[in-house]
Order: sequence, then structure tokens, then C-alpha cells
Amino acid sequence: MTVDQRIDGFLSRLFGYVEKLVLLLVGVLALAGIGQIIMAIPERGNVRLEDLLLIFIFIEIMAMANVYFQHREVPFTFPMFIAVTALSRLVVLQGKEIEGELLLYEGAAILLVSLAILVIRFSQRFAISPTDSESDPAGDLGTSADEAGRH
Repeated sequence: MTVDQRIDGFLSRLFGYVEKLVLLLVGVLALAGIGQIIMAIPERGNVRLEDLLLIFIFIEIMAMANVYFQHREVPFTFPMFIAVTALSRLVVLQGKEIEGELLLYEGAAILLVSLAILVIRFSQRFAISPTDSESDPAGDLGTSADEAGRH
């Protein structure tokens, strides 16, 4: 093993540990955020919709970190779900004072992100695997029998 390979291996392990540590920190901070919201509820004397949406955002962040620990990758749609929830929360927070034009823009943003999620999900579901495209250069096979069984 050369010196360069040893350095590359060491740096790869180091960044892997740092990545896991930061993800753990994200999960702990999301849990702390949920705790802060829950602790503030008795002080106000009521539960607001914006509190529930914020808790849901924190839960989605924790789920995203959990998926990464289990599968070593995060589906691109997870942050997009968080974006839809955050935009919804923004609409709720602005209340009745919001201008109709802004409400239309925010609604359009929610629709656009939702459509992007739909496109990504369909493209992943009906994607041709590299082995299929190699065996069928025209790409006419669609999904493989293995993929068809999973969906």
C-alpha cells in the first residue's frame, strides 16, 4: 500500500466519522427543538398549528438522518418534503395579514415542489437500470423483471 493510498484511506475514515458525528448532532438538535416547542406550550396555554408543523419538520429531519444511517444515502425527496412543510408553516404563520398575491406565490411554490417530488418518484420507479440499457441499447425494455417485482 502506497503512502497516498494510506492518506486517502485515513481521510476517508476521518470524514466518515465526522459525517456521522454531525448527523448525530443534527438529530440531537432536532430532538432539542421538539423539546423546546413542547416546553413552551404550557406557558402559552395552547397548542398552535405552527407548533405542530415545526415539530413535524424536526421529525422529518430526524427521519432523514436515520435513513442515512441505515442506507448510507438520503433520497432527494426528503428535503423536498421538509420544504413543503416549511412553506405550509410559512402560510400559517402569516395569517390573515398576508397579501393575496403572496399567498398565490407561496401556494405555487408548494405546488411546484410537490410536482418535483412526483416527477422524481416516477422517474425513480420507472428508471432503466444500467444492466438493462447495456443489454438493450435502444432502451426499450422499461423496468427489469426484478424492478417490476419490487413495485
